Parts: sequence; structure tokens; C-alpha cells
Amino acid sequence: MKKVDEMISKIEELFLSYSIILMAAILICGVFARAVLNSSLTFTEEVGQMLNIIVTFFGIGYCARQARHISMSVVYDLVNKKGKKVMMCIISLVTSLIMFYLTYLSVHYVASVLELGRVTAALRIPMWITYIPIPLGFLLGGIEYLRTFVANIKNKDEIFISSIYRHGENMEEVEVSEKGDVN
Repeated sequence: MKKVDEMISKIEELFLSYSIILMAAILICGVFARAVLNSSLTFTEEVGQMLNIIVTFFGIGYCARQARHISMSVVYDLVNKKGKKVMMCIISLVTSLIMFYLTYLSVHYVASVLELGRVTAALRIPMWITYIPIPLGFLLGGIEYLRTFVANIKNKDEIFISSIYRHGENMEEVEVSEKGDVN
């Protein structure tokens, strides 16, 4: 299971990093073409939108795994360790269920776009293909929050804020030590 998790994490990192780099390059080329050459590249907006969808929705699972998501921790910070544990179990389970429900809804949305046969204006790419990252991202996010819930149930004395990070850990130190660079 750990090998699969590492593989998924690496694939997410590759998609996210290359999508951001490609988005920046294409959009800068589009601006350059418009401003300097007085000619617009018609595909830049479509490709930028597709890459934005990839970054946004693939980022859900990645951020959940890395504990880099937004959290409102005012109440969480005020309660004792047992309260934190209960809250983290509830939060991760409810968030996981919401993510799985959004996966269900987005699969139906992608299927309806497929039935309509819509394509992008410039590149003529079927729109349903550009929307595939949406259910995948929600699914990966749901799995990550479910893994956090399971980690909290399995480990009675520790609080996991993600499937790999415990409450109170310095995440930068953990990342380095997991790679074997530091003892």
C-alpha cells in the first residue's frame, strides 16, 4: 500500500508542477504575442483553463496529504488532546464523505457534458476530457481524508492531521527525515 501511495503522490506532484510551469509559459507567450506581435494565440486561454482545472482539482488530494489545506482551528486549538482527537476524526470523516459525494456529482456532470458532445472553440478538444480531473481530484481528496480518519482510529494516542502528519509535527523536518537525508 505504501508503494501505491508513493506512486500516486509522485504522479500528483508531476501533474501539478508541470501544469503550473506549462500554464505560466503558455500564458506569458499569449501576452507577448498580443502585446508585441499584435496577434493573439487563440489556444492559450483554453489551455490555461484546462491546466487551471488540473492544478485546482489534483491539488485537493495533494494538499490533504501534505496537511496544506485551509483549516479554521480556533475551536480546535482551545480543546484538550481528547477533544482534538474527536474533532479530527469527525472533520476527516465528514470531509471524506463530502468529497466522495462531490466525486459522484462530478462524474454525472462529466457524463452529461459527454452526452452533449461539446468541444472547445479553438482546439476542438471534447469538453468532457478537460473535466476529468474534477472527479479524480475529489476522489483523491476523499481517499486522503478517509486515510486520515483511519489513521486517527488506529492510533489511539496520536492525532493525525493528515494521513502522514501528526498534530504538532514540524512538517519540513518530517519530510526531510522521511527521505532519509536527516536522522
